[in-house]
Amino acid sequence: MALIVTNQEERHILLRTYASNIDKRSLKMFSKKIGYGNDFIGIYFKEELEEDPYEFQQELSEIKDNQVLLNADPPAAPVEENLYLNFDEFYDYLVEVVNERIAETPSDKAEYEHLLSEVKTALGL
Repeated sequence: MALIVTNQEERHILLRTYASNIDKRSLKMFSKKIGYGNDFIGIYFKEELEEDPYEFQQELSEIKDNQVLLNADPPAAPVEENLYLNFDEFYDYLVEVVNERIAETPSDKAEYEHLLSEVKTALGL
């Protein structure tokens, strides 16, 4: 059974751990409301969880229609952890990380801004 993360410091650690997964590919997936991650940490939309209600029984009882799930397993987290983010929190987090990507590679600014716009539309924000 996954631990639900509510502590602000733990939330921050988990989000920073996931940040390396945010790139153009993940933003394209998010713009289609499809999650993205690796074997240890990933973002899921409710619709994806509904595809396997047996495996995601706990998560489906917690997640709301306007949320994503950030799920982490060891070694990405000490134990299996779930963090639920409202779409607006998720989008603000993406903007923060994308701004870091743009600072690293300013020539990608227009593409990143376009992808963020598509994600914002998909999330209904």
